[in-house]
Amino acid sequence: MIPSRRIDLNLMELLLQIYDAQSVSVAGSNLGLSQPATSNALKRLRQMLDDPLFVRGGQGMEPTPFTERIVPNIREHLSGIASVLNDAATFDAANSRRTFRLSLSGLGEQVFLAPLARRVFEHAPGIRLENASSPFLDLYRTLATRESEMAIGLLEMHDPQLRQVHLFNEDYRVIGPPGLSRQRAATVDLGQERIVMAVPSLTYADDVEKVLAERGLADNVCMRIRNFGALPELLSTLNAFAIVPGYLGRRMVEAAQATFLDMKLPKGRQKVQLVWHINTLHDPGCVWLREQIRDLFQSNDICDEAAQRSDRR
Repeated sequence: MIPSRRIDLNLMELLLQIYDAQSVSVAGSNLGLSQPATSNALKRLRQMLDDPLFVRGGQGMEPTPFTERIVPNIREHLSGIASVLNDAATFDAANSRRTFRLSLSGLGEQVFLAPLARRVFEHAPGIRLENASSPFLDLYRTLATRESEMAIGLLEMHDPQLRQVHLFNEDYRVIGPPGLSRQRAATVDLGQERIVMAVPSLTYADDVEKVLAERGLADNVCMRIRNFGALPELLSTLNAFAIVPGYLGRRMVEAAQATFLDMKLPKGRQKVQLVWHINTLHDPGCVWLREQIRDLFQSNDICDEAAQRSDRR
């Protein structure tokens, strides 16, 4: 393994220039190097990587198999370093190729990621999003070390090093199989029905367990699953019901995957929050992304907005 302290980024740039130009002299000229300086740099590069890197061929300097393997990653990482350094002072969303790391639970990924990605990629087509999901008890460390740069969810953090902002209120709704008639939906007695419980996060699971217990429905749970992906088919196949976050429920109803039941649940609406560490407070890229998230989820209460669409169905 080559120690990071021995890696000269200028040599990596020379490698890419020779690969693209298929000429040592042209590569050196592009970098403003003399012929002797270019030859010496290539010699150092070959010694460091223990490979010839390029051999003379009919089309000029041809890459070895080793060079072919490493060039794509080197190009990507050099581009990433340049993007980070450029973004340190300012953030050009339209041209940035930065990768942002979020922490979303399975529920958050299911509910928030698609609308957020649409919004972000519309304004910044070159950036990347990664979900580095972290358990709640480990979330502070994840944010403090920048393994994740911000988190979205049913979160209430109390630490002076963290900042949080309220995005919207989430409610809980009862859904049943698609195609359920209005008459049937109005007369359902959950005490006589099967209930499927999806528990992708501890916070959500605790809330739903309380709702079921308060209504005397704990014994009606016939199945527990770890995510929502299988829920539409299970509702239809088992003729079962479920308690889900309202925003997810409305998306399922709009996709004809479920039917709403007009039931009041004793659990109040929950706060969905955006949380970040102060180490990203003045990072221009993170400031921009937080603004996108706030504009998307705070512009209207998206639960109410989606409800109006779904209730018209």
